[in-house]
Order: sequence, then C-alpha cells, then structure tokens
Amino acid sequence: MDPDAVRRSLEWRAQLFRRRVRALLGAPTERRDLELQSAAGYPIAARITRPVGAGRLPGLLVSPAIHQGRDALDTGDSIVTADELARLGYAVLTHDPAGRGGSWGEEDFGGPEHQDDLRVAGEALQREGNVTGFGVLSLSYGVVAAVAALARWPEALPARWLVDWEGPSDREIITTGGTRLVPAAGHALDDEDYWQPREPIRHLAAVRCGYLRLQAWPDHAQGREIRHAERMVRAANMLPWWQLNDHPRNTLPPRPNWLPGGPWAANQTVLRRLADLRG
Repeated sequence: MDPDAVRRSLEWRAQLFRRRVRALLGAPTERRDLELQSAAGYPIAARITRPVGAGRLPGLLVSPAIHQGRDALDTGDSIVTADELARLGYAVLTHDPAGRGGSWGEEDFGGPEHQDDLRVAGEALQREGNVTGFGVLSLSYGVVAAVAALARWPEALPARWLVDWEGPSDREIITTGGTRLVPAAGHALDDEDYWQPREPIRHLAAVRCGYLRLQAWPDHAQGREIRHAERMVRAANMLPWWQLNDHPRNTLPPRPNWLPGGPWAANQTVLRRLADLRG
C-alpha cells in the first residue's frame, strides 16, 4: 500500500476524533431541513444550521466538494462541518446539488444545473429571518459551481466574499491533464460546450465580491501541483479585493507562502479565516 495514502488515512481518522471531541464541548447548534426547487423544477434538499437561540447572524452558503452534499458536512467527511461553521456565528446553508443525496436530477459536475442549485440555495438563505448578508465557502471542486453562479447572478447572489479552499482553476487541473476523467463525464478536453461553464478561471473576473484563496502545499487533491492557485489569484485581480493565504490583500509575491498540508491544518485554517471574515 502507498505509504502516503496510509499516512493520509491515519491523519484523517485522527482529525475526525479531535473534531468529534471538540463538537461535544462546543456550543449547541440546531438544524432545519428545507425543500427547494431548481429552475428545472427538481426538488433540491437543503439544510440550515445555526447556533441555538442566536439572533441576527451573517449567512454562509457552502458549495460542497465533488460527490458531497449535506451529509458530508454533518458527519465530518468534509474538511469542515456545518456545526463547526455555525459555532463561528453563522447561519449555514448546505444543500445537495442535483443528483446527490435528497435532490433529484442527474449529477452535473458543477455545470449550469449545479450553478442554478447554488443560486436557489443562496436565495433561500437570504429569505431566512435574522440573516444579515452572507459569504460563500467553496470546498475543492465546489469552486466550479460557486464562481459561475456568482458571476451569472450577481443581483440574486450579492455575496460579501468568496473563500475558495483549494479549488481547481480549469479543465487541465480538473482532469490532471486529461488523466482523471470522472468530472469529464466522457467529454474530451476540446469540448468547449461542456468545459466553458465549468472553468472557474473564465468567470472569476465577473464576480463582484472579494476573493480569498486558501492553498496548502501539498494540495489535498493535486499533490505537488499548485499552479491552479496562482492562476485563480491572477484572474481575480479586478475584483474589489483578492488575497492568497495570509499575504496582504492584492499582493502576489514571487514565492508565495503556502499553508501546511493535511486535513487538520486545513480544517483549522478554514475556520480561522471564516472567523476573521465574520468580524
């Protein structure tokens, strides 16, 4: 067995144990399920998680990683949980994109249907009582739907900021140069109709909010390949503000400082930065 795979598995189990212990000691949260409807007419399963008894809170809309949805953000299979995010003082909306969990439809790998699902979820979050503005957290491949949705519907999704945890930038990175074909769903790399809506780097300049890229070395999915981080930050240079890791806003040094790798470090970094953004 690959030693690196064994190490990652052991670290993930240790992280889950620490997070479960922390959850037992943390402030209580409450969940409420929602059934939304996509533009195509399909039911979309969503969930609100917030601190028990809280009043006015900022909202947080989560765009989940590939193959993930509400359950991953409840069980700890995701890099952060909805409970952890709610304890920071957010009303957190998670959802199952089409073809996953309790939502109807077919898997769209971040394409137009998943982008519409995120729009519908974001509008539902804004209708919640005592929610005052919102930000977006995209986890890994979730950036594909998040960037395009924010660019397509800026009036419907007036987010304050987008936090992008290690998301891919384009078809080259998504498929590891054409060798990882699950997100391609049988589509060649020169299929423009398929890939154009699914490349965040093409749409990021049209987003109207600030952008924070969190990137460790090694990357959780791409290993030593981290060109996608710099590509995304460069594409964001026309936004109200942009930032890479802990560098000052609107600066990209010749040799960036990458975050430490591993699931525990990623969990702590995401929570720390979201706490900072909440203010």
